[in-house]
Amino acid sequence: MLTDEIKRFIERIPLAIVASADSGGHPHLALGSDIKALDGEHLLFENWFCQTTLRNVAQNPWVAVAVMARDMATGYQFIGNVAHGSDTAILNGYAPEVEPPGEPQTRTRLVVRVEKVLAFCGGLHTDVALGGSRNGP
Repeated sequence: MLTDEIKRFIERIPLAIVASADSGGHPHLALGSDIKALDGEHLLFENWFCQTTLRNVAQNPWVAVAVMARDMATGYQFIGNVAHGSDTAILNGYAPEVEPPGEPQTRTRLVVRVEKVLAFCGGLHTDVALGGSRNGP
């Protein structure tokens, strides 16, 4: 499903758009960085995600992850579910006098099991899954 061509493409893109939704279906967008394919069906990325993103994926593991070239002519959307997450960095304490409340205190790595791969670009495209995708939402 995650072909060598797709793997090479995503590793050149610095940021991914991560769409999550809570259990009621309310959407939320975040950015992921350092995106890479672990194998043919798992993506890994991380960031200092806000509490809304972390709460959403705990309630509803389904996400959409999009990456696009700067010229917007080429890109991919990955539909899947968060297989697991882990903290990769933790701030050393909280300083309420300089930090707004609710700021992320941990850098979290998320691993997504991809169910469907779609084209994602600024031009004409369909929402037909690219070859090898499983049936998903």
